[in-house]
Amino acid sequence: MTINLINKTLLFSSIIIILESCGAGKPKVSAEDLPDLERNKAAIAGIEAESVNKPEYVLKIKTPIETDGATYIQTVEAQSVISESKTKGSFAKKTPSKKIEQRQIENNKQSSGGSYSNFLRIKTVYELAMDANPTMFLPHDEFETADEYKRRVSDQVSLMKEIVQMTSQKMEIKKAQRLQVAKDKESRTKTILENLMAESSSPIEFIPHDIGRYNPEKETFPIILHNMQYQISVPREEARTFKTNFKSVKIKGIKQLKPKYDVAVKVSKAHIRSRPNGSIVGIASKGDLFEHVQDEDEWFKLNYKGQFGFTHMNNAELKLVDIADAYEYHDMVAIHPTTGSMFAMTSVDKLVKAPLNLASRKLFETGQADGPKD
Repeated sequence: MTINLINKTLLFSSIIIILESCGAGKPKVSAEDLPDLERNKAAIAGIEAESVNKPEYVLKIKTPIETDGATYIQTVEAQSVISESKTKGSFAKKTPSKKIEQRQIENNKQSSGGSYSNFLRIKTVYELAMDANPTMFLPHDEFETADEYKRRVSDQVSLMKEIVQMTSQKMEIKKAQRLQVAKDKESRTKTILENLMAESSSPIEFIPHDIGRYNPEKETFPIILHNMQYQISVPREEARTFKTNFKSVKIKGIKQLKPKYDVAVKVSKAHIRSRPNGSIVGIASKGDLFEHVQDEDEWFKLNYKGQFGFTHMNNAELKLVDIADAYEYHDMVAIHPTTGSMFAMTSVDKLVKAPLNLASRKLFETGQADGPKD
């Protein structure tokens, strides 16, 4: 009995000793390890402060998502935030908030679900005829005789010829319509320009600057007006008093905006020459347009590839295309200061031309084009 009691006492004492030796206690830190611990705490505090002051950022990711017949864009926004944990010295990331936005950008497929092509396919005559009469183009039937099938093939050929003829007629009609529209547009433009020119017309009066020597044979006076030379036809009986009272002579006429023309080639091929009846510098085709400069004898002076060229009047015609920012004067007359007689004035530019070329004159009279021979 005594022995059992002693054993129980020893066992209980051993259990108590074991429990005390296994109890959790604070680890002892040596003096030399204290600075390292303080440094770690300071580093942790710096990380906490940096995380608090660090600006937030938003990351957007756009991902295309294909669904039935449509393509969508899925936008995912992830906001980064680092928060301080309740447990000192530990960190935890907040769950990023996601915002999903879907929008349809295009429907790349047809309603039937098939794809389409960017190329235009033109049907052949055979296909057009087959669309017009499908039964005519069926294969040879077992209950159809050879002659019947032959006639049907012949009808196929006739139908295709008819379709070709109808298509050609439609093309000709459309071409004629386009030409008519262009012609009407040109006519309207010409009418508008002519009306503007007519509205700009106004009477004008000048005093001549200088007068030259009288030519008794031609009964003309040369005079200067606005740095241009004119010729006035004055009869001999009034020429003396006209020149004596020249300072009182008045010149009247009409001032009008100057038109701008293009030279339109009207023949199949036309020569462009360096000068009237000169060397050939180029060949123009029907419908070509060139800027008109002036007329010289039977030739149009034009702007050809940055230089002056000439083409015969039989080759082309003038087309009114615009109005220049300048005026021209016409119907100019000089009024005698004492008798009141009016004398016609002519610009010297219109009188003095290039030397008359007999070959070009003959060509002009025949009406033949100046171009390469076919």
